[in-house]
Amino acid sequence: MLQKTSLKARTGGQVLVDQLLIHGADTAYCVPGESYLEVLDALHDVQDRFTLINARHEAGAANMAETYGKLTGTPGICMVTRGPGACHAAIGVHIAQQDSTPMILLVGQIARDTTDREAFQEVDYRAMFGPIAKWATQIDDPARVPEYMARAFRVATSGRPGPVVISLPEDMLTEVVSVADARPYTATHAGLSPDSLDMLKTEIAQAERPLLLLGGSGWSDESAAAITRFAEANKIPVTTSFRRQDIVNNLSPVYAGDFGTSTAPSLYAHQRDADLLVVIGARLGEMTTKTYTTMQSPNPDTRLVHLYPDADEIGRVYSPDLGIAAAPVSVAAALDGVDLGRADTWNDWCEKLHADYLTDTEAPNGGEWDLDMGVALAQLRDELPDDVVVTLDAGNHTGWAQRYLRFGRPGRILGSTCGAMG
Repeated sequence: MLQKTSLKARTGGQVLVDQLLIHGADTAYCVPGESYLEVLDALHDVQDRFTLINARHEAGAANMAETYGKLTGTPGICMVTRGPGACHAAIGVHIAQQDSTPMILLVGQIARDTTDREAFQEVDYRAMFGPIAKWATQIDDPARVPEYMARAFRVATSGRPGPVVISLPEDMLTEVVSVADARPYTATHAGLSPDSLDMLKTEIAQAERPLLLLGGSGWSDESAAAITRFAEANKIPVTTSFRRQDIVNNLSPVYAGDFGTSTAPSLYAHQRDADLLVVIGARLGEMTTKTYTTMQSPNPDTRLVHLYPDADEIGRVYSPDLGIAAAPVSVAAALDGVDLGRADTWNDWCEKLHADYLTDTEAPNGGEWDLDMGVALAQLRDELPDDVVVTLDAGNHTGWAQRYLRFGRPGRILGSTCGAMG
C-alpha cells in the first residue's frame, strides 16, 4: 500500500532539489549564478547527501556532466545561469545528443513577468536547445516541478539516451508551494520479442559472410561480454563504430576493427565482401559509413539488419531488410548462448578479419621521422594497464590513438563522437 505523502510548504528550488535526490542524483556540476540561487541554497541544506562541483567555465561543467552520464548510464546533472552561461554549456548538450548520453541541464531564467521584453540575458531556451536536445522545456509552475523532473529523468534515459534542458524562471524557484513528490523514475527500453529474435537468427544463419557492427551507448560489462560470447561461439567477426572500440575486447579472436576516422583500408574491403551487416546500437551516420560512401542509399547493396533503441533512427538513411527497435542490452542478452550451427563455415572469414586487424595495428617501422606517432602509441599500448581510461580530444592527433591503442571493456574511451574539443 502506498504511504500518504506529507505536503509541506517548500520553495520551487527546494522541491527541485528534493526531486534530484528522489531520482538518485547525488552529484551536479555548475558555475553558480544569481538566476538559480534558490536551488543553490537548497543544495546547501543537503550537502551531506549531494556533492556540487564548481567548474571555472560552463563548457567545462557541461562536459563533466556529459562524462558522468557516459560513465554511469544515469543522467549527468549540470546547472548554469541564463544567457551566457547557457550558451557556454551548449557544447555539452550537443555532445550528449550525438553521443546518446543521458544528461539534464538546468538553466536559471529571467522572472516570468519580464518574458518577451528582451530582459537582461533573456533567451528562449526551447528555441535555442530544441534542435540539439532530446527535450527542451521550461517550468513555470512550481507545483509541477515533480512532474517535469520525473519526465526529464525518464526522457534522458529511455530509448536512445540524450540530453534534457530545463529552464527555471528565478521567481518560480522562490515561490512557495505545497506539492507531493514524484516516485523514483524508471527508464523504458525496447526489448527483443521472440518473433524478432527468430527473424534475426534466420537472417544471420542464412549469410555466408556476416559482419557485426556494434556502437551507441548503454553497453554494460555484462552486455558486452554476452555479445562477445555469441560472436566467439559462432565465429562472427565484430566491428565497432567511431570511438566505441571499448565495447569488445580488441584482442578477442572475433574483433576486426572500428569504423571511424582511422579505419584501415582492409576493413572497408571486408565490409564490401560481407553479404550481411548486422548493426546493433550504432547509427549509420557519416563516421560509420565513410561520409555515406560505403553503402548505397537508400537501398544498400549488402543485406542490412539494423537494431537500434529508437525506431525513428532505423531507415533514416539506409533502408534495412530487417529493422528492430531494441536496446543493445536486450539484444545481447537474447543472443547470449545462441548457436546458429554455422561456426565451421564462418571460421576462416572470422580469422581473416581478426588477423588483418592485428596486422593493421602493428607498430610502423618509423621511417625518416625522429618521432613517429604510430610507434609511440603502439609502445604506449604495451605499457597501459587493462583498466586504463583514455580521453580523446579533437583533431588529427587522435587518429593514432584510435588506430593503435586497444581496449577491453566499456567505459574505457572518453571522447565525443561529434569531435568537440575540451
